[in-house]
Amino acid sequence: MRTRLTLSLAVAALASLPGCGGGAAPNTAAVVARTDTQPSEQDKTWMRTIHQGNMTEVQAGRLAEGKGTTKPVKAIGKMLVKDHTKLDTKVTQTATQLGIQLPTSPSADQRAELIRLQNATGRDFDQDFLSGMVKAHTEALAATRAEISNGSSQAVVALAKAAAPSLQEHLTALRKAQGD
Repeated sequence: MRTRLTLSLAVAALASLPGCGGGAAPNTAAVVARTDTQPSEQDKTWMRTIHQGNMTEVQAGRLAEGKGTTKPVKAIGKMLVKDHTKLDTKVTQTATQLGIQLPTSPSADQRAELIRLQNATGRDFDQDFLSGMVKAHTEALAATRAEISNGSSQAVVALAKAAAPSLQEHLTALRKAQGD
């Protein structure tokens, strides 16, 4: 009798705990609070934009390494290839984890810019490369700052924060090379 009473009290105590009773609603607060499972449109747009920029800048950097006529242009090309390849690896990993579908190629405007660079030669190439990359990095930095301010996914915002110093470094080097 005593065992039966103890067992009944134990079952009643367990049933009163959240999540253990048959009629209690499940506790979903921990699931809802996790924003990384549901990135915002801001987060998705930044990821797609930065991915396309990375693809473009790696290709442009390779062109600069081969076609650049000055040491600064060649060096910047090498830096862009290295840094944007590294950043894009992190972007694609994060996108996969968050279920964000990324584009498979640069935008139409970016493809046109790459074709223009492929067709340019000599100092024209250097000037076109530098001006195009200054514009691209200015836009990428603005988008990155917007993601840092307005993004909702902790993982995407952290990625943007990590990318910002490198983008700024690139922009500074590009502007310096334009002045040489």
